[in-house]
Amino acid sequence: MQARRQLRYRGPSGWADLNPKQFLQFMAWQLKLDGAPAGKFALLQLWYKIPYLALRQLAPEQLASLCELLDWTLTLPDRWLLPRLVRGGRLWIGPGDGLRYLPFGAFMFAESALLAYTDEPQPKHLVDLAASLYAPRARFWQQKTEGGRLGFDRLRLPAHEAVMEQLPEAVLKGVYLCYVGARQPFPDQFTHLFKPPKPGGSGGESTSWLDVGLNLASKTGALGTFAELEKQPTFLVLTMLDALIGENERLKQAYNT
Repeated sequence: MQARRQLRYRGPSGWADLNPKQFLQFMAWQLKLDGAPAGKFALLQLWYKIPYLALRQLAPEQLASLCELLDWTLTLPDRWLLPRLVRGGRLWIGPGDGLRYLPFGAFMFAESALLAYTDEPQPKHLVDLAASLYAPRARFWQQKTEGGRLGFDRLRLPAHEAVMEQLPEAVLKGVYLCYVGARQPFPDQFTHLFKPPKPGGSGGESTSWLDVGLNLASKTGALGTFAELEKQPTFLVLTMLDALIGENERLKQAYNT
């Protein structure tokens, strides 16, 4: 950066370079300043350690060019930026990048919470989402799953929700942003599962393709019982369900022709 003299500063160039503290600083900008452009200067000072006096020496076009360094914050996060939370005297472990630690049963509850929040943005739905996504670190006598998390048990969810209610708004919104970013590639990866909902579900409600896949799996027994299925990794189950629906569609087309 050229001002009265040449200065060099280093900072993040993408989500992968952020640590949890920096991510919460970003969330504070979004929540407290509503993402106002002026907040970028605060982030430049925090993340790149650029002194305020150095910024004042720059011409407007230089400042505009400098702010463009943060244009990547307009995209969704491509990694899980809040990997661990400390609440209730325990360490809570997140689902990992690409939801790799998340069991399928927890994913189903997370999807329900996301849908509820999309329909009606209420803090309770964010609490439900966080309770589905995070699990306590397993103690030495408890059975561990991938990532050192305690195994999934839907009966524990109410207790998880009571803990997640203590989280600040910035953390809850950060968890939401990470989850939306983590599932963003799914429609391209699982083209049969992530289609628009089918009309005509029970009670007049639409039926998602995920429901269709689970219904097929239960009828054929191809993936075992649901109790077994919900403990499997999310990506593995989605891959199998997507293939199952695709094969079913191909059989229908062959039969109709």
